[in-house]
Amino acid sequence: MSTAGKTREELAALLAEHHLIGAWARNNAPPPRAGKTAAYWRWDAIRNALLASGSLVDIGSGGETGMRSVTGVEARRYPVYMNAQVLMPGERTQAHRNLRSETRLVCEAPPGAVFVCEFEAYPMERGDVVVSPPWTYHDHYNGGDEPAIFVDGYDNGYNPNVNVNEKLPGGALYEEITKPDGYTHDLRGNVRTASNEAPFPLPPMRYPWTETQAALSAIRKGEVMPDPYEGVYLTLASPVDGGPTLPTMAWHVQLLEARQKTLSHRHNSTTFYHVFEGGGVTVIDGERREWYQGDIFAVPPWTWHSHENATRDDAILFSIDDWPAMKRLGFYMREEGGPSR
Repeated sequence: MSTAGKTREELAALLAEHHLIGAWARNNAPPPRAGKTAAYWRWDAIRNALLASGSLVDIGSGGETGMRSVTGVEARRYPVYMNAQVLMPGERTQAHRNLRSETRLVCEAPPGAVFVCEFEAYPMERGDVVVSPPWTYHDHYNGGDEPAIFVDGYDNGYNPNVNVNEKLPGGALYEEITKPDGYTHDLRGNVRTASNEAPFPLPPMRYPWTETQAALSAIRKGEVMPDPYEGVYLTLASPVDGGPTLPTMAWHVQLLEARQKTLSHRHNSTTFYHVFEGGGVTVIDGERREWYQGDIFAVPPWTWHSHENATRDDAILFSIDDWPAMKRLGFYMREEGGPSR
């Protein structure tokens, strides 16, 4: 589908047709769909809407929205959710900090596109996850010649009432990059500054796809048996304590081998998925949902679910899950061995 020359009305129709809503028009959302698999959005529709908005919606200082993002209509009913965002060549969002976690998975980006977090630049490369914890300054800059598109993961449901939002001191619009490349990563590895307490705010962190891919490969080379419920399943660990990515949610990556089918299980946490590679099916309380590369979908809490890789190639899913918050609150439950498919 071509996005050239679209009007505002055509963009609004495209969004409504695919149950999406733009950050610039959140008051005009269609009613949510019903059903266990309703929270599902096709990547071609998301991407086409983002690219069309690139010439129709202004962002940043003086723009009509701080970010040019598209969210599934049904997504905001959950405490954690994913949406997608585009930054056109030469654009930069205005720096700010607030009291929610903002995490990004890069889908496509040109050289020169960066996330800026706490005065350090993190290059956007496909498959990278970059985390801006609560109360850390962040903005984004696309210095390349192609659009940069990334998936956001938020934990809005854990601070819904007072999301304090603060801009840079002195009216500055953008962060000055004062830290050298790799600064935070190098200080959060095996050698780090001595401390017995978790810092506040937590440090930003970049999880390069090269390292994530190497970890997936190491498990397979080591002939480690895949988890029967998740396949090859990894957590992007916190650089502070080695636990989940953040206190409220964890980022995971999982690999389903060709024709692999997982067993059914359920938990009372919410999971949002982005299909990084491949295609397959997820069965949620008996409802089948096919998915393809790029798609975003959710598994609601306390629903039996299982996955199937329907292709002859590997399938890779990234996901966010709020099990860390549920565990801290003392509410987390999980059951395995659900009804057969």
